[in-house]
Amino acid sequence: MKTTPFFSSHPPLRFRTLLFAALAMAGLASADPAALAEARAALAKITEKQRAAASVSVSYESRSVGADGTPMPPVRGSLVTADSGRFRLTHAQGTVVSDGVTLWQHFPSTQQVVIRHAGEAQGAGGALLRFLQARAVRAERVARPAGLRVALDPASVGESLDSLVLTLSPDGATVRSVETVDPAGNRVTYAIRSLRHDGRPGRGAFTFTVPAGAEVVDMR
Repeated sequence: MKTTPFFSSHPPLRFRTLLFAALAMAGLASADPAALAEARAALAKITEKQRAAASVSVSYESRSVGADGTPMPPVRGSLVTADSGRFRLTHAQGTVVSDGVTLWQHFPSTQQVVIRHAGEAQGAGGALLRFLQARAVRAERVARPAGLRVALDPASVGESLDSLVLTLSPDGATVRSVETVDPAGNRVTYAIRSLRHDGRPGRGAFTFTVPAGAEVVDMR
């Protein structure tokens, strides 16, 4: 879940934060202030639960649309995280695993495994979960499907996105989807199939065995 790099051709992050806030404020007249308060309270509970959990697991389906409007086939992925920087991310291009010390990236299409220091993960193990900690700036109730739609400030969690929108269940207890738009205009929607704060990672969840015949590129 690597985000689009913030190229110098785009406004500085500070300016983008102010611009995003201004655009969000422009739409507050038609939004529901009560819904915003409810959204902030719901997100605070989710964040607290996430921080207190020994591990968090997420399964999702993502749908991407390029800046030119071309849709990509939907793909499914999963993420399991724990303390000390440990995680296992499975996605369309392969698998990324960190045991807190070593990071493995497996690309089945090229039969290649890249090994790095865990500190070089660059947030790959928690971008989707980190979105849930972003500051809510606008919220409204929607009817189809019923829920609470929340506009978040990407810069509040260090993300260089043009748009970050979260949809919660009507009671605010469940995350249903996350939508992002990057500076290049690419749109990704993550439909959250499950989000658990009480699951236990399986044995070996944060270890990786290099497949037989794979090329190993050790960049430590």
